[in-house]
Amino acid sequence: MIRESPSQVVGEAVPNIDHAVSVSLPTWEATVGYEEGEDWVVSKMSSGYPRFFFHPIIQTLSQRVEEKFGRSKEKCMIYPSYDIAKRCRAFIQEKAPQKTPVRLLQLSTPEPKSEAEKSSVIATTIGVVFFPTSVASLAKNYWQHAGEGISSRLAEYLLKTLFDESSSGQHSIKFNPVDLGASKSELQAKKIQALSPSLSVRKPRKDENMQESDIHIEQKYGRVLDLKFGDAAKTALRKRITGGLAEHVQQSTDTPLNYEDVYLFSTGMAAIFNAHRALLNSQEPRMSVCFGFPYVDTLNILKKFGPGVHFLGMGDDKALEELEENLENGSYNIMGLFCECPSNPLLKTPNLKKIRQLADKFKFAIVVDDTVANIINVNVMPFADIVVTSLTKIFSGDSNVMGGSLFLNPNSPMYSSLKQFFDKDYEDTFWVQDALVMERNSRDYAVRSKKVNETSLAIVDFLQKSPLISKVYHPSVSESKKYYDEIKTPNGGYGGLISFLFHDANDAVSFFNSMDFHKGPSLGTNFTLACPYTILAHYQELDEVEKWDVDRNLIRISVGIEDKDDIVEVIKFSLDETTKTHKL
Repeated sequence: MIRESPSQVVGEAVPNIDHAVSVSLPTWEATVGYEEGEDWVVSKMSSGYPRFFFHPIIQTLSQRVEEKFGRSKEKCMIYPSYDIAKRCRAFIQEKAPQKTPVRLLQLSTPEPKSEAEKSSVIATTIGVVFFPTSVASLAKNYWQHAGEGISSRLAEYLLKTLFDESSSGQHSIKFNPVDLGASKSELQAKKIQALSPSLSVRKPRKDENMQESDIHIEQKYGRVLDLKFGDAAKTALRKRITGGLAEHVQQSTDTPLNYEDVYLFSTGMAAIFNAHRALLNSQEPRMSVCFGFPYVDTLNILKKFGPGVHFLGMGDDKALEELEENLENGSYNIMGLFCECPSNPLLKTPNLKKIRQLADKFKFAIVVDDTVANIINVNVMPFADIVVTSLTKIFSGDSNVMGGSLFLNPNSPMYSSLKQFFDKDYEDTFWVQDALVMERNSRDYAVRSKKVNETSLAIVDFLQKSPLISKVYHPSVSESKKYYDEIKTPNGGYGGLISFLFHDANDAVSFFNSMDFHKGPSLGTNFTLACPYTILAHYQELDEVEKWDVDRNLIRISVGIEDKDDIVEVIKFSLDETTKTHKL
């Protein structure tokens, strides 16, 4: 991969395409400015991580819906199903002052009228939540934590289908006045003003082979998304995920893995959220344990939905002893334990074998998030009841689509009850266009993963030799490496996420600002991506997270598939520049 010049423009989409997942925050100061809500950063934001930032296309759709159906001092959020909208309403009403009015609207797009239309027209139903502006922050909490909001591609389709009088025919909205609190006369379909959102496409770079056929270019960059292949793409994804794990499962003694036990979601966080919902609804609701310091919204889900959480943030052997003691003496009566293997951003791996023994003894479920390592590098299935993965990351790589998966272990003692829940409750809300893009992106993820593994080891070695750096975090050099090695696949590696600290906090700022990488949220991208992680993810609780060894000056790098020497050279240059600054 030829390394593209990283964006140094504050607020620019990364990559600079319509449906980008990340955004450029090229300096430490820009990241702080974003967290502080400073206008010089926020006013320039054309993109952002989708659960934290409303994509401009989603903003436009929301405005159209509010103009058409909203009331005074109301805002709305749009979800890919009515049931999800009901969950959002319940969350707002539970947290908001009593008698806060929250309304729901259900809208549907038309069925294709012919066989030919099946390539570009698909029937879908959405749920709209209307709420007073006074509780907008609560509504945004649900959007962020649960990860169940509509994608930018679905919003684009809805804008064209529901709000555009195009040459292909005038489409009227089908109204389903469920729980709207309005009369039928208020819900009669009306023609809506024409809106013609343009569909732009990422152009090939100059360094790419311009002799490719037009058809190949369209297929590669996503302009042609034949909707009638959506179901096939989803099946291919489920089989690809299954195959990645099945290769390492002892088929002679275990029930074979089946792709029908894989459930797709619109985001990785939605997979975690629905794993939690499954535990709450398939047994008596009890508290959970969050073992190890996780990505921020995993803990938020366990805190804000259901009976609550015991947080064992260190995630080490001592924490495991504390867990066992509390289970033995009855202080903990839990329904599930959630952990990451390895954790983000400290790259710790828990002792899954011991946790599995405790789970079998005390009858609780284990939910493992293997996103950071990915299913090529680790096999956590023998120890987990549920495996969740953010497909947005290295599985996709291109940073242009969100997605998540949830895999039920058929050998779990809880399999029957969990399967029964999903058979009854699961909704496939993974938008077909997103599935088509995800399927294309992930075809070579195993090859990309291997390259990232090799490059990352070289970077870890280089960073450890720098006298400026005080600590490097990576599964290959972690104190918990022995537990990672127990779940590492025969041909697997240690993944591409690396965190590190400087002896001097000022050096961290200098180094970060001089790095010629893309800088912003997310990980697992095909291009190397860096961020001052704690500032970005925990700015409002810097003192609190330091109790769990998450230093406020931590820098995190997600290694891409560029040439290894090029990546090392960028880091070397930044260290050299930092050394010069340090001597001044």
